Amino acid sequence: MPVQEDFRKKNKPVNVKAIFDLVMGLVYMVMGGILTASKYIGLELSFPPPEVITIFGIAAFIYGAFRIFRGVKTYKE
Repeated sequence: MPVQEDFRKKNKPVNVKAIFDLVMGLVYMVMGGILTASKYIGLELSFPPPEVITIFGIAAFIYGAFRIFRGVKTYKE
C-alpha cells in the first residue's frame, strides 16, 4: 500500500491555473518593461502621450509581478 501512495504523490496532476498565471505574468512584465523603456529604446507610439505609456507600463509590470507571485503560491499548494 505505501508504494501506491508514493506513486500518487509523485504523479500529481499539473495545476494549469498556476502555469497560466506564471506565463501571463511573464508576458505582462515583459510588455510593461518594454513600454516603460520605450522612449529610451527608440520605440515611438503616436496615440497616447508618453506619460500615459510610462504609467501603463509600470502598472503592467507590477500586475505581472503579482500574477507570477500568485502562480508560484498556487503551484506550491
